[in-house]
Amino acid sequence: MGVCLVCKTSFVCAGFQNDIRNMSDTQYLVSARKYRPQDWGEVVGQDGITQTLKQAISSGQIAQAYLFCGPRGVGKTTSARIFARAINGFDPNDDAMSFNVFELDAASNNKVEDIRSIVEQVRIPPQHGKYKVYIIDEVHMLSQAAFNAFLKTLEEPPAHAVFILATTEKHKILPTILSRCQIFDFHRITVPSMVNHLKEIASKEGVHASEDGLHVIAAKADGALRDALSMFDQLVAFAGKELTYEVVTEQLHVLDHDTYFEVVDYALKSNIPDSLLLFDQVLARGFDAHHFLNGLGSHLRNLMVCRDEKTLGLFEATPDVKNKYAEQAALADLYFVVGALDVVNEADTQYRTSQHQRLLVELAIMKICSLQSAEKKKTDDLVAPATLASPVSSSVPKIPKQPKPVAPEPIPAAIVEKKVEPISAPSTVPSQTNTPTPEPIAIQHTPAAKIKPTGVLRKKGVALAGKSAKLAETNEAEIIEDNIIDPSWNEEPTSEKVKEAWDDFVSIKRKQDRISLVASLTMCEVALDGKVVKFEVKNALQEEQLNSERAGLLFHIRQYVKCADLELEIKLEQTSDDAPKVFLTDKEKYQKMVEKNPALENLRKKLDLDLA
Repeated sequence: MGVCLVCKTSFVCAGFQNDIRNMSDTQYLVSARKYRPQDWGEVVGQDGITQTLKQAISSGQIAQAYLFCGPRGVGKTTSARIFARAINGFDPNDDAMSFNVFELDAASNNKVEDIRSIVEQVRIPPQHGKYKVYIIDEVHMLSQAAFNAFLKTLEEPPAHAVFILATTEKHKILPTILSRCQIFDFHRITVPSMVNHLKEIASKEGVHASEDGLHVIAAKADGALRDALSMFDQLVAFAGKELTYEVVTEQLHVLDHDTYFEVVDYALKSNIPDSLLLFDQVLARGFDAHHFLNGLGSHLRNLMVCRDEKTLGLFEATPDVKNKYAEQAALADLYFVVGALDVVNEADTQYRTSQHQRLLVELAIMKICSLQSAEKKKTDDLVAPATLASPVSSSVPKIPKQPKPVAPEPIPAAIVEKKVEPISAPSTVPSQTNTPTPEPIAIQHTPAAKIKPTGVLRKKGVALAGKSAKLAETNEAEIIEDNIIDPSWNEEPTSEKVKEAWDDFVSIKRKQDRISLVASLTMCEVALDGKVVKFEVKNALQEEQLNSERAGLLFHIRQYVKCADLELEIKLEQTSDDAPKVFLTDKEKYQKMVEKNPALENLRKKLDLDLA
């Protein structure tokens, strides 16, 4: 270039310095720093706190100490900096801010000497502005001695000093410190607020981000805006200017909701094989089984809240996703959703201690897939009639023994079938081997008309569900008439025979695992009044339950006792409901017990016990 060595060297140095300066001017800043709020209007999701602080500044009611507590990334330090500038009237880019605002990280400066240096600096008034502000971050990390050294200064600081303490663990701070501060609890930022803020940043950065993808980022951030911005930067670095839902779920290692929709669809069809194969694919994609279980629980919870418009606000998602949940919630009944949630909750509780965690989750999936078929089978077993088997006649007629009574289930009105009854025993013993065997009697059933069930619960407007609703829809009187097929049942009933028939019916139901029904049948004694079998129940629910079993129970007793004229009367036990109810305290209950058993008071005195 025709220049001397000295000039050339000088030119290169200047150029290198310019390059460094240009690089520093265009230095990349993460979104959390680049878009850190500089005034109250930019603070996200803390409207109540910002409004209170603004009002305190405008009215001049500046306290000597504030405590900002809450989860990470919700704006505690940012709000402290804005508050420090606002009370001094500084602009965001004012260099005088560094002379009035001092930040201390208590995590690394937690000794007594660090606090003593602050105490010494507090006495010096500010060179610019009105207040010197000390922001102590993670203040809960201070040692016990440091807290004690800080107490007096915090309670009575100079008029120009303001302390702002920030912490994520409020419970670790001494009560004596808390009592000297105005406490502001920062809450987690909601998903809608975070999504709106991410939309603004994406628009400023020229990034096209799908709303579903931003919802995934906000949900995974768990209320921390700084975490959401870090994930946003990471995704932009990977995918560029296009952030789709698929890219977000893949890079954040989050299972998309379509997987859980598919699992529930399989479960509603009781499709266990495809459900297990889908779970295997989830594991093959590198997802943890516990992560899948937690996601399935969240999905079922969302289905539950989407069942009712009142609870729809508890679910935060885009309108399209809400519609998908509403459609699937319409297919899944309440029994399925609650049962599936119970299964997932139980598996989640046992996951940490399980020796075979994959099997535990697979078992939970199989249980969920079996809920629909289990409910259907239970309903079918209650509705389907149990046919009475006819005895097989041998080549040599003998006096038939008393057949073991079989308790028939109530027969639905829509089913028409033929039923063969046992052959009545002949009055004399045949002596010839070729004596003809009497033909069994076949009776044609006729459809029973449906009537509205009666009972105390029905009178009170309580609707039955499940098996009780199906059984109560049948006209019991007509079913009983259809089952009276042998006019030879004319024996005189006795209390002993009725009791035997009742106990036999109880034993049959016990083998069928009808625990609730067995408990109701054995609660009171059965009585015979002429040809009326009387039984009292304790409450309206038991009355409705036994009324639903009336047809099968009465036919069983008639068949066992061989009396076709027997009737069954189920009554609700008469109680003094009109008497005023008296509520006693624990001491009054004890006095009542002593009145019945005075030895209880002697025992209390011997043990030297006091009444609470």
